Amino acid sequence: MWIWRGCAALLCGVSLVGQADTAPCAEPFCWQVSPTVCVTDTLDEGCDASLRVMWFSDTPQSVCLYLAEQPARCWQDATSGQWQQQVNWRLGWLSLRQQQQVLLSAELQVLSRQPTKRRRISGAWSIF
Repeated sequence: MWIWRGCAALLCGVSLVGQADTAPCAEPFCWQVSPTVCVTDTLDEGCDASLRVMWFSDTPQSVCLYLAEQPARCWQDATSGQWQQQVNWRLGWLSLRQQQQVLLSAELQVLSRQPTKRRRISGAWSIF
């Protein structure tokens, strides 16, 4: 019986978390972007991930979403918008613009599990 209660509590928690993701922000105009940081094996391969953007406004807005200076999606007279797509990025900016004026922006970072290679400043030496 306690297993059933634990599962029910877990399901309720999952549904509450899902609802929290779609709630508008406290600001008059804001957005939620995920992920903004991606970890890969090497920096050369870039990041292949599902990028999700949700924005909210108190007043209707005509805005466009830009990914690496390229338009990805536009909305006309909307108070909210959502966009999700599988993308590959190395480093770039995501921005929400109104007539080329940047309203919101976020940096998309790629981190590597592989440490950066160090260059030895002086030669190795030994007494023996």
